[in-house]
Amino acid sequence: MKTITLPLPLTWLQPFDFPHKLGICERLFGKELAPYGVCWVHTAAGIPWKLDLGVKTDRWIVYGKYEGAAFLNWARKFLPPNGVVIDSGANIGQMLLYLAQWVPEGKVLAFEPATKQADWLAECLAANPTLPVELIRCGLGASASQVRLASFGSEGLHSCWARVTETEGEPIQIVRLEDELSSRCIEKVDLWKLDVEGYEILAMQGVETLIKEQRIRAIYAELTSANNHGQAVIDYLKQFGYQCYLFEENGKLYDPLKQTDFQVPDWINGLFLPTNKNVINE
Repeated sequence: MKTITLPLPLTWLQPFDFPHKLGICERLFGKELAPYGVCWVHTAAGIPWKLDLGVKTDRWIVYGKYEGAAFLNWARKFLPPNGVVIDSGANIGQMLLYLAQWVPEGKVLAFEPATKQADWLAECLAANPTLPVELIRCGLGASASQVRLASFGSEGLHSCWARVTETEGEPIQIVRLEDELSSRCIEKVDLWKLDVEGYEILAMQGVETLIKEQRIRAIYAELTSANNHGQAVIDYLKQFGYQCYLFEENGKLYDPLKQTDFQVPDWINGLFLPTNKNVINE
């Protein structure tokens, strides 16, 4: 596998975090990278990955930490070398290519039910065999079932706006996370990245025993304002002793619920931690 040659100034910038990095690099290098299209490229994570550089969100993976540095920098400090990570909604591995490197003696279970995305991820994992990742071509839910997954995003965005439906899209298998962990003799999880396109509460119901017993040390979940989804996730986890935190621009965590006028934005990721564990801003 041969990677493309990146502009030298970009290779200098890749290791460094700074405010608005993804947008700045896009203005500087976006037009130069886009014509390469689908290719293998040396990412800012320090490993080669197959990307479609005609797509802006794939170019972010070349510039720096996907969706910004705050969460990933926190996760790097938080995860032990033998940690267990669940990446549900792994897609093509945008976050996984960092998280997997930080648990070299541990395990990442990557759940991706969409055929195209799972095939893409499998190809990248085959090119990086030292990453401790097991790809599971299933979605997560409250019970084992079969549903359909329809993509409402553009073809080039790797189904960023996929939705579970009863009638449209490709059939996918839904499994309970608790069953998957039990079959692998995994009794606790260090970090669960939960991005399953509105299926978050059903996915959590499929591992409720571990959540009740706080055997999941941290949950990083997508929150949206649509259909009160974000608030429902916050309320669900709160009953089991998990507090929602958001990241400030400087990477520090804060409690948004202390703001009397707080409302879940259109889209944001929340970090949920047990209230009795001193893991804030580690």
